[in-house]
Amino acid sequence: MKWFVGAFIFFLSILLLLAIGSSKPGEEAFHPVKVGLLGQGEEGSLPYEGVLREEGFPWARLGEEVLRGSRVEDLVALYPTLILPEGQALSEESFSLLKDYVEKGGQLLWIYDAGLHCERGKKFLAEMAGAVLEGEGRPHEGYWRFLSPEAPLLWGITPGKTDEEWYVTSYGYGRLKYRHLPIRAEGAEVVADEGQGCPVILVKSYPRGGKVFYINAPLGFYKYMSDDLPFRSVLRTFLIKVARLPKVVNTPQGKGCLVFNLHVDSNAHIRPLGAMPREGIFRRGLEYSIHITAGPDIYRPGDGCGFDAEGKGRPWVELLQKYGAIGSHGGWIHNYFAEYLEVFPREQVWYYLARNREALSSITGKPVLEYSAPVGHHPPFVNRWLEEHGIVAYYSPGHTGSSPTRSFLQGQQISGRLWSFPVTPYREYACLEELMAARVPLEEIKAWYGNLMGFIEKERVARLIYTHPNAGRYALEALKYLSERMDKGRRQGRLLAWSMSRVADFLSRHEKTEMEFRRSSSMWRINLKNPEGLRDITVALYVGDHPCRVLGSHLKYVREGEWLYVTVTGAEAEKEIVVKILSPRFR
Repeated sequence: MKWFVGAFIFFLSILLLLAIGSSKPGEEAFHPVKVGLLGQGEEGSLPYEGVLREEGFPWARLGEEVLRGSRVEDLVALYPTLILPEGQALSEESFSLLKDYVEKGGQLLWIYDAGLHCERGKKFLAEMAGAVLEGEGRPHEGYWRFLSPEAPLLWGITPGKTDEEWYVTSYGYGRLKYRHLPIRAEGAEVVADEGQGCPVILVKSYPRGGKVFYINAPLGFYKYMSDDLPFRSVLRTFLIKVARLPKVVNTPQGKGCLVFNLHVDSNAHIRPLGAMPREGIFRRGLEYSIHITAGPDIYRPGDGCGFDAEGKGRPWVELLQKYGAIGSHGGWIHNYFAEYLEVFPREQVWYYLARNREALSSITGKPVLEYSAPVGHHPPFVNRWLEEHGIVAYYSPGHTGSSPTRSFLQGQQISGRLWSFPVTPYREYACLEELMAARVPLEEIKAWYGNLMGFIEKERVARLIYTHPNAGRYALEALKYLSERMDKGRRQGRLLAWSMSRVADFLSRHEKTEMEFRRSSSMWRINLKNPEGLRDITVALYVGDHPCRVLGSHLKYVREGEWLYVTVTGAEAEKEIVVKILSPRFR
């Protein structure tokens, strides 16, 4: 019997060591750091998994059995952050454990109706999150308004995505409506409401550092309906700025990245194209995505209004390819193709797409890897042809203002191989022609461009803006300012100006990166693997105000505030990075 008890204790000890990480005699114990995604794999959690992968956060799915089988202290150590997605059901025992979890320093992101299938869930929502459900709890539609001019930026909302009263807006629509539950705040801070008092974002803080963020909108549902930015911004704000979770940054070299997408579809664009180099808009070191409708017509076959890439437009294609990637803008006849795209037999659609792509490829001698839809008309069936013909990325009027993503539409993933690059709007406008028609002052647009690039640099994210060539003084002045600011960011080492296909190639490699983050009280150990190589892959670590030392070869690093960014400069497929956190006496 004594033998059995001893063996059992030894077995439990081994399990504990495996749980908190391996260590050699005399070394500190390491434990993995991840965000826990609560639930059993229900469909409602899938968009959360996708964005966590795209953003490069370490994560694991946790079922209720893991919650019930863990000491709260161990749960806080192993999973300092938990996400409770909309639609998830939880038992009262699990709710009680989560209450202990936040009281002992854990961070919980609670989305919409999670756990509210029963009265116990409503009770815990009020106690834990400070959100009291009112009436019968029936959802309604309302706006999403931040309560101060600083709040949208603090919450990662891209400049231009809110109006002058801080309501969330979108390209072509103005203020957007979201689904909300009727709640009131009790003992929690309101960060955003719907404009009439009903909270949309609540934050409740606990004495030992724990926090509950309650989001009163079904974020995953809107991600599925082509509105990614609120979803991604909430996750990034919570995981980076609150939970300080490490990540593999999803931009090349961990830098901000701007994709400038120029659409050329008319012979009226030839004169502006001549003016743009003279104004210094095209510059060496800035790589644009220049998308062309190659045919000689626009509105109907034979009208002669098109760019005519194989005729009078050919010298311009040859010139423009020096400044970036030449992409395909629709199918040969810009407006005609857009108008009849869903009426044409599929064979005719494929013909126009192929005619446009082959014309451009024959001039440049390079494959066409990028696509933008004419008039933003991009039905999902087009993606099948794009995938089969080597396209890797496309401009999208959905998910406006957000990062490149694997796009969804009406609950279905449009493609698992193509990267969608959402356009970044300024309120309900996007291209310069629209801004001029709306009489938006030039200085206001320059300020937006400056704020946008400052945001991209600080947040280390990728964004796309687009316009058409225009010879008007307003447009040339705006684009000249934009190019100067892009070039300044590039020279300072804070901004990359890359084509969308080049960014897409990086993102496809980034998502293949396997990561493990482990830490002790004074050290980080990061293990990375990628069969396609780790060059330009960057990890972000929170180190506070402590001095630190980075160990490992083929690495470069930069300290920015309380965060350390370490970039792999070699082409190896596996890498261990060690970061020692030094106490002041060892400086």
